[in-house]
Amino acid sequence: MDRLVALAVNRRFLMVGMFVAVFIGGLIAFNQLNIEAYPDPTPPMVDIVTQSPGLSAEEIERYITIPIETQVAGLKNLTTIRTISLYGL
Repeated sequence: MDRLVALAVNRRFLMVGMFVAVFIGGLIAFNQLNIEAYPDPTPPMVDIVTQSPGLSAEEIERYITIPIETQVAGLKNLTTIRTISLYGL
């Protein structure tokens, strides 16, 4: 630790240059930061739309919707699953 302090004291211009570089980098990063005045409080949602011509709503439910539900159910931090199977979408 003493060697680091001695290096910083002996090479002041290097330390000032590093400070200026980090400061300028921080300003550039701050200017590129995406800040919204009103953050969106809704949790992220995913919509999956599948189409299968010729199948009824019950068949779509059995062959498409339920297998997708069982695979998605294992996702981390998943709180709710809602599904709708419609004929003629």
